[in-house]
Amino acid sequence: MQQDSNKKKGKGYRVRPASARERLNGRTRRVCSILGLAAVVLASAVVVHSLYVIQIRDGAKYRQYAAQQQLLDTTVKATRGEIYDANGITLASTSVVWNIWADPSYSSILYTTSTNDDKTTVRTFDPTMCAEVSQGITLRLLSGDGESLDAVDTSSEEYTQQYQTVYDALSKIDSSYVVLATKVNNAVKLSIEDYVSGFNKAHKKGSGADRIGRVSVSTEKSSQRNYPYGAFAAAVLGFTDGEGVGTYGLEKSYQSTLAGVDGRTITRRNAVGNAIADQNATTFAAKDGSNLVLSLDVNVQEIVERYLTEAVAANNVENRGCAIVMNVKTGAILAMASKPDFDPNTPLDYSANLAYLQEQVAAEPELYTIYLRDENDSKKFKLDENGNKIVDPDPDYTGTYRDILWKNKAITELYYPGSVFKVITSAMGLDSGVATMNTTFTCAGAYGVAKQTYHCAGHKAHGTINMADALRQSCNIYYIQLGQRVGSQQFYNYFDAFGFTERTGVDLPSETGLMKYYSANQLGEVQLASSAFGQAMAITPLQMCTAVAAAVNGGYLVTPHVVDKITDTNGNVVEEIGTNIRRQVISESTSDVIRQMMEYEVGNGTGGGKNAYVSGYRIGGKSGTSEQLNMHRRADGDYKKVASFAAVLPADDPEILVYVMLDDPNNARTDYSSILAAPVAGNIISEVAPYLGIATDGEDRSQTTVTVPNLISTEWSNAQVQLNIKGLKHQLMESASDQTAALVTCQYPHAGAKVPYGTTVYLYTDTYDGSLTEVPDVSGKSADFARQMLAAAGLNCVVEGDANGVVQSQSSEVGASVQRGTIVTITCG
Repeated sequence: MQQDSNKKKGKGYRVRPASARERLNGRTRRVCSILGLAAVVLASAVVVHSLYVIQIRDGAKYRQYAAQQQLLDTTVKATRGEIYDANGITLASTSVVWNIWADPSYSSILYTTSTNDDKTTVRTFDPTMCAEVSQGITLRLLSGDGESLDAVDTSSEEYTQQYQTVYDALSKIDSSYVVLATKVNNAVKLSIEDYVSGFNKAHKKGSGADRIGRVSVSTEKSSQRNYPYGAFAAAVLGFTDGEGVGTYGLEKSYQSTLAGVDGRTITRRNAVGNAIADQNATTFAAKDGSNLVLSLDVNVQEIVERYLTEAVAANNVENRGCAIVMNVKTGAILAMASKPDFDPNTPLDYSANLAYLQEQVAAEPELYTIYLRDENDSKKFKLDENGNKIVDPDPDYTGTYRDILWKNKAITELYYPGSVFKVITSAMGLDSGVATMNTTFTCAGAYGVAKQTYHCAGHKAHGTINMADALRQSCNIYYIQLGQRVGSQQFYNYFDAFGFTERTGVDLPSETGLMKYYSANQLGEVQLASSAFGQAMAITPLQMCTAVAAAVNGGYLVTPHVVDKITDTNGNVVEEIGTNIRRQVISESTSDVIRQMMEYEVGNGTGGGKNAYVSGYRIGGKSGTSEQLNMHRRADGDYKKVASFAAVLPADDPEILVYVMLDDPNNARTDYSSILAAPVAGNIISEVAPYLGIATDGEDRSQTTVTVPNLISTEWSNAQVQLNIKGLKHQLMESASDQTAALVTCQYPHAGAKVPYGTTVYLYTDTYDGSLTEVPDVSGKSADFARQMLAAAGLNCVVEGDANGVVQSQSSEVGASVQRGTIVTITCG
């Protein structure tokens, strides 16, 4: 039985081998179990730590990453606020414009594709098709309205340049974003979109077009800052950069006010990054910028700029000029100009003034010479063997030219005020009690201080004179002695109180803080003597204006300002800029004496400032001819000069100050500011005073007869000065040619004519015959209305009879052609 059993086992039976676990001893099994468990624990710890980092420690960061992937955050641009003048006229505004861009890589019509042996795809540019598309887009870009394609001159340089720009951009067939044009108006944008849509439809598969394909052109919304009057008040307004950020002028100083706050739209995005239109989008509305309403008046500004531009040209002013009209009681600036300047619409373009700029840079090498820089340290200059800086043989003055034009000369540049400062020295002497208007000093023509000898202009000896005559005759030696009596400490105290040691605080950027003056302990004998007549301390023109204003307004130093108020988009006043009186510098009684002396200086067209006189108005003023001690001398060996004049009116109770400064005039006849700057102030007053309704002197001159002077061959603005003094009005007739520094060739009424006070004399610079005008019918009209009708026709008017009645007859026949300026006598009853 046992044998059978063994046999049975051996047939079809295999003994099971021992398992690996069975083959391992107990210790090894325990080690493996521990390692496996450790691995599981370690993996779990890694997972837990990762979850902790992602969800807890850095949860906020990863939620932000997720939001960025899932949500589309789009900026809603705020509209920049506008800038208005005092009358509500827009000086700066923002308009919506469009940028045109293309994706050449997606524009399959611009290339053909083929496959190489290595199965790579090759694109071959199609110049013919690119030329067709470029022409279609260029015609619309230059049409102005997207429709007047036939009016585009395809042979012009403008067309050639624009076409080449578009063609070159589209030819970059591997690029996905190229700009074809910027700042395109909406009409042109729509026209281009229609053209592209029609083009793509015509070349769609199955349409029968020669070529199948598409062109990818898109538009993006942008904004453009507009200055409708071009180069007008440019130094005040400033401009914005390509991103719409204020860079100069009010645009910079009120950047946050004008810019507003951008909004946001947050919505979900799909897999390719485009927004999903649903109701879950969240929008945070943009807050548009506030508007600025200026104290600047466009009419006053235009008058100031016109006469300043003429003065700069007529007197060959090398280093620009500036002018200011300011309310002496409030500090409100009605006009502020620097000429020549720039067009804020194209601030980088200085080509219109290139010749002037080149001459200025060449005339002042101490300011504008460009030297070679060290290659290893751009802050250092290259030096020659003698240690001198090496002049750049090929200098680039682009930045220099722009900087010159962009500067607001009234607040960024220092100058020596010269004799205008004598008004301030007078106020020091009077207010401190060391002198009165009748205090006398003797001027013998020369005066020694330490080792320095001083002279009056032209080495004149004025004899023994009082303060009023010293101001009128601009006696340096009188004011040196007055300064000595005031003393160094007291002189500095007043100098500081008048605001010369600090910025004026005007609401414009870049007002210089680099004041150049002597402190009390630095005012030695010579420094005090030179300072007393304005030839040692360097100040800004606006500092001089605020100081003179304080001297005549009762003694109050006010903060000048250009912005009158800030309004929201609905016109509601957000903030009103009121008068800011910084301090009282001198007493009202002292101020009253200063006003009297300044009026004596101008006189009734008889004083040193007579060229600023306008008959019928009480005007006070003071001229200043100073030497630029910090500049190289002129070719004749004399110092370069600055001619300035400050006028206030009405002199008994001043409302406005008119200030003019010409920096380095090169008039062959004279250096005196009474001849160079005073006439500019007078011409400005002759138009600004009536416009502003400034009170006249109250004297009735209606029955006065005036002899018309001979103005032929006189530069037109100087011709007007003679008319201002005589009480005759003036009108410069427009000319097709440039009237800058032009001479009068014809006048009417003619020289020698006896005419009523207030008659308008018409001046011409390009004709010897004058011009004719038609006499209107004024019968039955009131005297005032008839006078207005005749003035509009270019005719003078004399009223006889009852001025409160109506016109019964007129001396000139209705419809007759007569010389412009003819006097028409109307009889009323």
